[in-house]
Amino acid sequence: SSPHKAKKQQKTQSNTKQKMSYFSNASAPPAVAIPHDGSFTLPEAEVMSVEQVQANAPDRAQAIRTVEHMGMPRGLAEQFVQSARDFSYRFWIIDNSGSMGTNDGHRVVDGAGGRQGLVPCSRWEELGSAIGWHARLAVELGAWTEFRLLNQPGSGASQIVAVGTGDNAKSEDELRRIDRLVYSQPTGRTPLCAQIRAVTRQIQQRASELRATGTKACVVIASDGEATDGDIAAALRPLRDLPAWVVVRLCTDDDKVVQYWNEIDEDLELDMDVLDDLEGEAAEVNEAQPWLTYGAPLHRLREWGTCNKMFDLLDERPLAQHELPGFASLILGEAACDGLPHPSLDWAGFLKALDKAQASAKPVWDPARKRTRPWFSIRKLNKAHGGSCAVS
Repeated sequence: SSPHKAKKQQKTQSNTKQKMSYFSNASAPPAVAIPHDGSFTLPEAEVMSVEQVQANAPDRAQAIRTVEHMGMPRGLAEQFVQSARDFSYRFWIIDNSGSMGTNDGHRVVDGAGGRQGLVPCSRWEELGSAIGWHARLAVELGAWTEFRLLNQPGSGASQIVAVGTGDNAKSEDELRRIDRLVYSQPTGRTPLCAQIRAVTRQIQQRASELRATGTKACVVIASDGEATDGDIAAALRPLRDLPAWVVVRLCTDDDKVVQYWNEIDEDLELDMDVLDDLEGEAAEVNEAQPWLTYGAPLHRLREWGTCNKMFDLLDERPLAQHELPGFASLILGEAACDGLPHPSLDWAGFLKALDKAQASAKPVWDPARKRTRPWFSIRKLNKAHGGSCAVS
């Protein structure tokens, strides 16, 4: 069986106008070694208070414009900004083990004439593209985010880099350090448990502040394998009692690895979203929502972490007809979808209004069909939900 079906079965059971480079060759501060027993904790000053993090957030309207400028439709831009307020901290635990050098990855690139496409690359290059994008967004939104590698990198790169600290004078240096991290070569094993324990301690230190403000910490685990330093479920279990959300961003389609992580998801009953790579997740989502173009912008939001349960449902079951207006607004924006007819009362009118609303959003690259398409296929939406309803 395909890894996508295996995952489905498990689940069922500063506002800037200039593009910032992620790939400069500037020097970075000395790297910090982390003992594999998990005893390392960042100095307290490195982990900002929730109050400091919230003070760094830009004006909401300005923040939404910033995210739109990074290629997001209005609705997803609104969701990114909301998520930046829902999660006071983000921790990326990044697998840079030797297997991440395997050349079976893909990344979306821009071509001539505004065309886009998927090009082959290594797993590490694919993940590096995501890391660079999320780091830039964190800086733009003042969203405190810590990136930590499993293994000590070479080339003078830091093993831990914090960005989105709100210090504009240091933002370019933060991104240069991300450059170095991304351009280091993957090597070593997969000591995930030690890093999870280290992050858990940091969340425990700020748990009372998080609860007092109604916010959480988001832990993103990006890996292509199983932990080599212990029981991953035991390492994750303490997060069940903390204000935390976990995203597992898989960098492989290997059946064994997919099953490993989905069994953990099922057994722990943790707030957790397990994601395939873009192509894999698109294939799975399209089984339930064949009318949706599952493009990179939507995948980026789920990597970033979102409390909106609608996104977690996409690969679990077909959305109900009455859920469609709300989902459309999550993609296109509240303003664009204001006044959509209720689909249960006026299905043909709903489809016509939706098609008009999505004209304001740029088409998106469809990894499943290998071409640029609108977000919603009106024909397929009618086939899935309209029955014999005619679309004029």
